[in-house]
Amino acid sequence: MVGISCVGEQQIRGRLCAVRKSEAAVQKAQRKLTRKQQQGKSKVTAETREYARYILVFTTLPKQVATKRQVLECYRLRWQIELTFKRLKSIVQLGHVPKKDDQSSRAWLYGKLFVALLSQKLARVGSAISPWGYYLPDEEEAANSQSLA
Repeated sequence: MVGISCVGEQQIRGRLCAVRKSEAAVQKAQRKLTRKQQQGKSKVTAETREYARYILVFTTLPKQVATKRQVLECYRLRWQIELTFKRLKSIVQLGHVPKKDDQSSRAWLYGKLFVALLSQKLARVGSAISPWGYYLPDEEEAANSQSLA
C-alpha cells in the first residue's frame, strides 16, 4: 500500500499499478517531453524521462477486489471513453451549451449527441459500403486472378 498526500495533508491509502509502455510509445512520450522543454513550458528531469516510460495508475481498490491487470484494463476502457468525448466535443462543438434554461439546454445537447452518434454510425457503415456491391481488387490482384483462370 502507498500513502499519498491530498488537500489538507490528508493521506489516502492505495496502491500504484504500473505497466511499461511499448518502445514506440516511450519514444513518442520522450519526443513530447523534449518539445515541451524546447518551448519553455516545462523543465524535464531524468526522473520525468523515466516516468514517461510507464503508465501509472493510483487506485484505492485492494488487491483482493481488483488485480493489477483489472485496474489497468479499467483505466484503458476509461481512456477510450475520454477519447470519445474529446472527439465528440471537437466534431459537434459540444464544449459550451449556449442555452440558459434547463429544457432548451437538454434539447440542444440531445440534438448534438444525436448528430454525433449518427455521423459516427454513417462513417462506420459508409466505409463498408461499395456502390458496385463487391470488393474492388487493385490492378495487380486482378491481373493475377485472370492469369490463373
